[in-house]
Amino acid sequence: MKNIILTIITLGLNSTAFALESGMSETGLSYNEIGIAYASSTTNSGNNTGTAEGASVGAQTLLNKNIFIFGNYSMPSGTFNGLGNVDISAYQAGLGVRSAIASNVDITASATYLNSKSSFLGLSPIYIGYATSVGARALVAPKLEANFSVSYYDTKNDTFGTNSGTQYRIGTGYQLSEKFIGRASYVTETGKHGYSVGLSYLF
Repeated sequence: MKNIILTIITLGLNSTAFALESGMSETGLSYNEIGIAYASSTTNSGNNTGTAEGASVGAQTLLNKNIFIFGNYSMPSGTFNGLGNVDISAYQAGLGVRSAIASNVDITASATYLNSKSSFLGLSPIYIGYATSVGARALVAPKLEANFSVSYYDTKNDTFGTNSGTQYRIGTGYQLSEKFIGRASYVTETGKHGYSVGLSYLF
């Protein structure tokens, strides 16, 4: 069961995207966007190995120069050893802060509320918890962003107990036009890895 929860968190956090031009900060990075993404996450350790994949939608916007809010909804599904087919519905909402440390680099920190429901073997447990994250974003070339973050999450279900872990994510984005950016990222933690690709609209 723990690996299912890790999959939920991976797909959610992995699909978080950032924009490059609209709602721009002094570093040339933007936090105003609406995006869609496809993500895949593979568990290769423990009792419930398998792969889950699916779509997610998300949005974020700056409230002022340094504070932004964001949200994400994901709908992955997959097959896991010992559990069979698993369908997942998960949403996240959070608050973040940013600060410039160079002319083209931001550091960020965020806190996220997590809520997920998975259906398998006639069961539908709901896990609720939080995640905290710190990272950096850099405009490494015109229209090209690179980013990195470290996230810790902790979720709980009264029947199945508590699950927690630390994830490391690297990502990139390239602005395709004035209003659209393509994005890809890779996330890893102990016994698990995943990736996502997506497209965001800048506003």
